[in-house]
Amino acid sequence: MTFAELQSLLEQITAAVARLRQTLETNNMDALPDALEQTRVALELINGYPEGPEKLKADINQYPEEQKQILHQLLDQASVDHQINGDLIRLAMQRSAAMQSFIAQQAPGATYGSDGAALPGRPILSRDCASHEPNRWSH
Repeated sequence: MTFAELQSLLEQITAAVARLRQTLETNNMDALPDALEQTRVALELINGYPEGPEKLKADINQYPEEQKQILHQLLDQASVDHQINGDLIRLAMQRSAAMQSFIAQQAPGATYGSDGAALPGRPILSRDCASHEPNRWSH
């Protein structure tokens, strides 16, 4: 593969991973499916490289130092963005779980049934309830 072809390949990969990062950082859910698809295709390009990712690295190292540095910078940027994307996805999942939990707790049926009675398994804690129940801890 020529330097120009390898540079173009790495630029395509770097751009796709960077786009996903930007999409995740801005919480642009409308652009997320397209950004994920572009990243998937880009990562398949790396995995589909003749003889695999290790051969890609070996091919980069065959060029003169200046060209090698350009290619390594592209690869390094894609790698950093890919790691950050993983962190951003984990944070988004945590935020989503927290929001779902909050919404579930705020729902009218979360503590009381439609008739206003407490739901089974959901204790209502108050001083009145405590005074009607015998003290199980004293002998």
